[in-house]
Amino acid sequence: IGGKRLSAVRASEIQAWVTDRAKVLSPTTVRLLAQTLRSVFNAAVQDRLIASSPVARLSLPRSEKARIVPLTVAQVQALADAMPDRCRAMIIIQDGLGLRIAELLALRLEDVDFLRRTVRVEWQLTQDGKHRVSPKAPRSRRTVPLPTVVAETLAAHISEFSPAEDGSLFTTTSGNLYRQEHFGARAFKPAAKSAGLPAGVTSHDLRHHYASVLLAAGESVVAVAERLGHENATLVLKTYGHLMPGSEDRTRRAIDTAWSTSDGPQTAQAPSR
Repeated sequence: IGGKRLSAVRASEIQAWVTDRAKVLSPTTVRLLAQTLRSVFNAAVQDRLIASSPVARLSLPRSEKARIVPLTVAQVQALADAMPDRCRAMIIIQDGLGLRIAELLALRLEDVDFLRRTVRVEWQLTQDGKHRVSPKAPRSRRTVPLPTVVAETLAAHISEFSPAEDGSLFTTTSGNLYRQEHFGARAFKPAAKSAGLPAGVTSHDLRHHYASVLLAAGESVVAVAERLGHENATLVLKTYGHLMPGSEDRTRRAIDTAWSTSDGPQTAQAPSR
């Protein structure tokens, strides 16, 4: 395709290029490349440099994410038990509040309201562990309910490991905030292996577990999205829709209810002779 004028590029050439790239690149990458091409040719159409876009009807590789299989409570507890003493509470707290790892590491004592049983999520920690910054998305700044199990875990952690002068709840033995990479490599990964968790498990799986528990309890998709700090419920549906309980039973009831209001299934009558 390279070297040709836009008007000379044919749809079949672009399709051949996409098919070739799909052999060596992931479906997601191929789709991103196709999206860039679409933008270029759509701009050319708007500027009347070409009459139509040859990228309008591409056949793209399917991009399917593996369905999330959330951890169990027993697995989360085993993970917490395998963590270093100073980090053990962090597992229960992240899991019980549904926090991103950057949000967890940024928590301060003043963010926790034991009386009202809430936790304010207003900051996240930079990758290097040196600065608190505002979350990128407005909805990420939120107040989440503080369950009893998390409150008790927090109280025990604070009693054993005093917060830093600025109120930081989680610090290293030298008093510094954790770098995400350090926490993952030095604490989380070895503990996950020791606890016998599936390969590839990360701290983000604790958010998945949090969402799955809420959905299993009948919490609304909108509420779960708010707790997780998502902009809308669409992502929750796409990611966790298969975990929503009772969908099969609801399907059965819906069909049975519909038929119960009629005279029953109608079968075709054999033609008379």
